[in-house]
Amino acid sequence: MKKILYGKQTHQALENFPFSIHRVHKKLIYAIVMIKKAAAQANEKAGKLSSAKTHVIVKACDEILKGKYDDQFVTPALQGGAGTSINMNVNEVIAALSKTHPNDDVNMSQSTNDVNPAALKITSIYLIMELLRNLDQLVITFEKKARQYKHVLKLGRTHWQDAVPTTFGEEMESYAAVLKSDRKRITEILAYFYDLGLGGTAIGNSVNAPKQYVTEVYARLKKMTGINLKPSFNFMSQTSSQSDFCHLSAVMTILCLDLSKIAGDIRFMASGPKGGIGEIKLQPLQPGSSIMPGKVNPVIPEVINQLYYLVNGKNETIHEAAHDSNLELGNMFPILADSLISILQLTSTGIQLFNEKCIKTMKVDEERCRELLEKSTAYATPLTLVLGYDIVSNIVKEALEKNKTIREVILEKKLVTEKEFDTIIKH
Repeated sequence: MKKILYGKQTHQALENFPFSIHRVHKKLIYAIVMIKKAAAQANEKAGKLSSAKTHVIVKACDEILKGKYDDQFVTPALQGGAGTSINMNVNEVIAALSKTHPNDDVNMSQSTNDVNPAALKITSIYLIMELLRNLDQLVITFEKKARQYKHVLKLGRTHWQDAVPTTFGEEMESYAAVLKSDRKRITEILAYFYDLGLGGTAIGNSVNAPKQYVTEVYARLKKMTGINLKPSFNFMSQTSSQSDFCHLSAVMTILCLDLSKIAGDIRFMASGPKGGIGEIKLQPLQPGSSIMPGKVNPVIPEVINQLYYLVNGKNETIHEAAHDSNLELGNMFPILADSLISILQLTSTGIQLFNEKCIKTMKVDEERCRELLEKSTAYATPLTLVLGYDIVSNIVKEALEKNKTIREVILEKKLVTEKEFDTIIKH
């Protein structure tokens, strides 16, 4: 049995918060450990921590970052105390490994209140970069589909009713453009996440944190993470407000909303396949029913819809948690951090699934697209430029009454030739 390295405060957290919920995300723990390592080096430079203690703390941090002690970080994601238990769990494990004091040495020049939000920003940046890579791949796939099917005429719809002709390529290009806008919104947020409150300690006025420590901890952390991290122009704004996290959460919710809308469109166009729209054929991934043989469901688009529901709920949690920040402290940090990390990780995975198992493998039934377009009233609008609104209205009425296509009625009346008709529609 592995030796327990965490101490009294972690044990108390386990007793006080006995929830059946996952533990604090390891990515957040690792970001806190990186801060502890940088802080030890900065404290040595500031003359506050001996080189011997710095050496063993740094060594302990390096061992933790290799994943050797993952089982020692045990506090639940739902907990009180603004995340003090999270910070102390890390302090106690590092202290046990380095034979130093968790508060006096490992937590020197720091507070839970400046460490945890800084760690969440670092974690978020890493997760955002991973998410953007997956989002870029999805955009590329939509653009490839747009080129592949740019010639395929199909029925455009509004209110789920026949509207005007379009092409499958135009539809796919529009989805790529929507996701590019979402990407831009996310990248614009990154500027806020480079600003940290680390060095502000308990309430942002840098009690117990010397100036040299503050300068050094950012230099070390920047080098360690590869991120252009810098001290906020006002530390107290970082400990008292969690609006940066709300901003990211809101933009992520918009991204998931757009993904869900696109997934809904895919489900609609793939419906049937014989009794519905059937313009798209999705890769069959698993049986769709325990009672109906041969039935296949659009499971990936459905999971993207549900991802949006989940993210939207977590976004509400984040905003409520941030709203209940009191005076100089964001008290509800634990559930905010857990919700934000979950949003970023789940969305990144969802995007990858949507790309690999749905969009890349879907195929367009060109014949079905043509059939539905021909049977629709979509040709009416472009024809008005040549024949006028009233004449075309009568043609549409006659086509519906006689169960004929607009093309058939137009050609029967010899209002235009078939070649002229096709030219009008294509333009």
